[in-house]
Amino acid sequence: MTLPRSDYIPQLAIVGNARLRGRDLRAQVIDDPGGAALVRRPDDFDGFALPDGGFEPSFYAWLDVMKARGLVALRVLTDSDPEDWILTTPPPPLPRLPDFTLVFGDREVGYACRVESGPMGTREAFMPVEVPRRVAVPAVDAAERELLEATRGYVRFLEGKVRRDDGTAVFYEKMGLEVLEQLTATEPRFQELLAARRKAQLHQLRKDYKPPGYTKAMRPRVLEQADRVQRMTDFARVMEEAGLSWRTQRLALVTTGLYPLNMRHERTSEEMLPDYVLHPGYIAVGSRLAKAACDGHNAALNAST
Repeated sequence: MTLPRSDYIPQLAIVGNARLRGRDLRAQVIDDPGGAALVRRPDDFDGFALPDGGFEPSFYAWLDVMKARGLVALRVLTDSDPEDWILTTPPPPLPRLPDFTLVFGDREVGYACRVESGPMGTREAFMPVEVPRRVAVPAVDAAERELLEATRGYVRFLEGKVRRDDGTAVFYEKMGLEVLEQLTATEPRFQELLAARRKAQLHQLRKDYKPPGYTKAMRPRVLEQADRVQRMTDFARVMEEAGLSWRTQRLALVTTGLYPLNMRHERTSEEMLPDYVLHPGYIAVGSRLAKAACDGHNAALNAST
């Protein structure tokens, strides 16, 4: 079993901080991280390193140990690298942040997933690592305001610059427009958009889990598997169960995968990118959106309200 890190790690913050606040919250992806696999492989996850040695396989039990030692918050963080926005002679990239960071008052301890291969096969575990730099976590309201302004600026910048026959340009234009629609939606409208998103995701999962030679007799198993995977990946539902507001859920959703084209793409892509990427004003607009997306994601995933 390989951990589904993109789903597993963000939900550690949502669930962990809720439990630190006294909520008895669990998440399916934490309880059963291998649940997306049609064929189960042996469990090769050792768990979380303990301060006095050894590992605790259960996240919930491990969190209780850390809470007893003064843990006040668990943070999953990302940031925008300035190197991404320099076209020629960029500086070295920033050191990678830990998968998550534990906050003990004024002390922080990073944890990262380590994979080791040995005679008995591959093993995974979360181990303590250095925290290379501190990343500020803004309040949800402030992060939302900045993201809205950054998105508006991005959408305005692209007006008249997107060729309709350029699929890449159209995709990134649509990305900005969809984020703007969601950030300006009322709560009822956001719930409609969220329901439509879940419906489309479930439809796609049902298609993805149809095996070769699919027959109607396989349908119940396919439906069950698609439902299970959607519950594993639906972190907005976990946020709701954690008591987080709809606006916090919205901020987390719109910032997930929000990556505007940058100069690193221009340096490394084998494809011709849209002309606007090299426009004199694009770096300021795009880098502002990238930073606002990171700040918004940090604010939402690590929120307490």
